[in-house]
Amino acid sequence: MLYYDSFEATIPTLGEAHNDNVYLSKTQITADPTSITLFSHQYYKIVNKSSVPIEFSWRAFATDNEEKEKKDRLNSQLSLEEGDELNEIEAQFASGKFDGEDEEGSLDSDDSYDNSELAAKQERRRQKALSALQRKY
Repeated sequence: MLYYDSFEATIPTLGEAHNDNVYLSKTQITADPTSITLFSHQYYKIVNKSSVPIEFSWRAFATDNEEKEKKDRLNSQLSLEEGDELNEIEAQFASGKFDGEDEEGSLDSDDSYDNSELAAKQERRRQKALSALQRKY
């Protein structure tokens, strides 16, 4: 914004900056071959011979947009996997069998349970399985 007396104006600007006085201590970064049980490391210095402090950060992706796309893909994949597992649990409950239950807690055709007790017991197991799944994610 430009202010002059009572006049106010917005002026578009364009700029470019170069800082040739900031560089790595070595001209090339190479990663030595290694394996799962071994590791290698190298030290590099970021040299700033300018009079201006420079902020920097290491990034896994070149742009914020690329990082967001990757995170969105991973979140989408996790949501699909979670949905598949929830559907599988619901199907197991609907069929009356659930792999995660122990022998003591399994539903049987014992006449000592009435339908409401069986339904309540199934719902408790379903909630327990869903809680375990939610803790997993």
